Amino acid sequence: MTVRTQRPTARVILAAPDDRVLLLRFVPPDPWPKEPSWHLPGGGLEPGESPAQAAAREALEETGHVLSAAELGDPVAVNEGAWSNLGRHFYTVHTYFFARVPSATVAPTALEEYEREEFKLGNRWWRADELAATEERVFPPGLAALLPDLLAGVRSPVPARLLWTHEKKSSEGM
Repeated sequence: MTVRTQRPTARVILAAPDDRVLLLRFVPPDPWPKEPSWHLPGGGLEPGESPAQAAAREALEETGHVLSAAELGDPVAVNEGAWSNLGRHFYTVHTYFFARVPSATVAPTALEEYEREEFKLGNRWWRADELAATEERVFPPGLAALLPDLLAGVRSPVPARLLWTHEKKSSEGM
């Protein structure tokens, strides 16, 4: 029986004034293919930290954007599942928040060693239509579908439930 460590995380969808959202390049852990993919800024909760507090802290550390837990408000989405890295097994519940930032800039303030390595892979501010059309793997699955309402200022009263893994693309017509 595999013992999994609980590792709750908080991530933030950062939207620039032109409605582009920030994604960071990384190589995902198992069970995903080891190919460069994209994910939102964020990371694990520290002891005693709420998801909104963690999202604000992670946004500052990874992007330089100063946010408060109050600004982030309620979560806009969640997903959860199992993964592993370097022989360690985890179960994660990701809690996603949305915030507008004043500029499409990235200036990390406090990256962990592994984050410094990942940061070298790059970052990009994406339009919603680009995310919807990309063939690249984007985390979380379903992010593009959330964006139109969020960018228009519409929030659901309950967080959206997103998939953990990506749906297989059909090979029909190839």
